[in-house]
Amino acid sequence: MKYFVLYLVIILSACQPVEKNILIGLDNNQFKKISISADKIEIVEIYDSVISAPYIDYSLDNPPIYFLKSWLSNNIELIGKENRLEIKIFDSSLKRIEIENTNKKQFEEKFIYNYEINYLVEYNLYDDSNFMLASTLVETFRTTTSSKFISINERDLILEELIYLSLADFIDESKKLMSEYMEGHIL
Repeated sequence: MKYFVLYLVIILSACQPVEKNILIGLDNNQFKKISISADKIEIVEIYDSVISAPYIDYSLDNPPIYFLKSWLSNNIELIGKENRLEIKIFDSSLKRIEIENTNKKQFEEKFIYNYEINYLVEYNLYDDSNFMLASTLVETFRTTTSSKFISINERDLILEELIYLSLADFIDESKKLMSEYMEGHIL
């Protein structure tokens, strides 16, 4: 019994909480807002998650499209009594591709993972007669790498940072292109 208690104490003291910092609580208030002269907004999700390698967005609890749609819903401000903004999401994919580690040192892995995220969204502004007033296509692409053999927590942190930075890039590019191609309708 004495050894059992000692064994139990050693096992329990070795257990440490795992830090998990996933983007579930992403606050859209930290990102830029875009105000547009429209009365209605319509988000059309054309992108369909691919359930095969190298795509991994389907395996996440909150894939990149979740954060994109959340930002679009909360940070596109409609002002005005006419016009309709149509937002088409063509791509919101996240890929993991095994590549050769060309910069490896003697004791590093021969292969690593390359993570790629891509956003492709089209903004169309229509008047009440369904005549297109303005349109722009926004695309962003970002990559990062990791060792092949890492913990799930490390992988999640890498993906969290990649999604966050990619979304920030997408928002900046959206603001820039909408200001340029939808001039007069953006405030």
